[in-house]
Amino acid sequence: MQGRAQKLLYNNLTVPFRPFYRRYPYRGGISSGSANARGCLDLELGFFCNRIPKAANSTVVTNLARLKCGLDVPSKQAKKLFDTPAQLTRVQLGTFETLFKFTVVRNPYTRTLSAYLDKVAREAPPQDPKAGFAAFLESLAKGKLHSNTHWAPQHSLMLIPVSHFDFIGKVEALDEAWRTIQSRIRPDLPLAMTSTLGNQTGANDKLRQYYDAPQIRLVQRLYAEDFSAFGYTPTFLVD
Repeated sequence: MQGRAQKLLYNNLTVPFRPFYRRYPYRGGISSGSANARGCLDLELGFFCNRIPKAANSTVVTNLARLKCGLDVPSKQAKKLFDTPAQLTRVQLGTFETLFKFTVVRNPYTRTLSAYLDKVAREAPPQDPKAGFAAFLESLAKGKLHSNTHWAPQHSLMLIPVSHFDFIGKVEALDEAWRTIQSRIRPDLPLAMTSTLGNQTGANDKLRQYYDAPQIRLVQRLYAEDFSAFGYTPTFLVD
């Protein structure tokens, strides 16, 4: 069951009572329905992917769709090809434990700026870009940190404990990460990864333009657990 019908069935009221969430209660801060949508699994191919917005999400899911279908599928359609955890029955939940479980994460400094450029500045460009970013971070600190999955802390989007993942890839080494992912899912196919431009913002090349000491300190505080859980240094480093 996919698309609108799935969203209606597995909403914020019903998701917590599904077999998967009885075993893995979600307490990450965003709505249960939105959290569930971050789960992407295929029992036949044998994988579970915890999708993270602004962390090569479109590239990962379109490449997973290509492994499944043998052809390129636009990212919106690709996301509908796979089941979510709420769809698992009690019997299938036993199979879930055998799946290859992975996610792909991103440096909090770059991901937060990318989310701002894509979802805030693109829709309402500020007169002063740096001041606009500073105001955005202040709004997160005042209660909006979990208001949107694109800037919610990555650890808060995890549907299973971080220690339960078989592999955690990083956007900063995406080619290497994809080699590991494909080798576990479809090692029979020639290794290939198609990059999906999607809503790229070039955030990695704009860090110095937007970050001053106050913004660095805010991201360090707001995303402290992301830095720790995924092995990123909180020290602000720009190549």
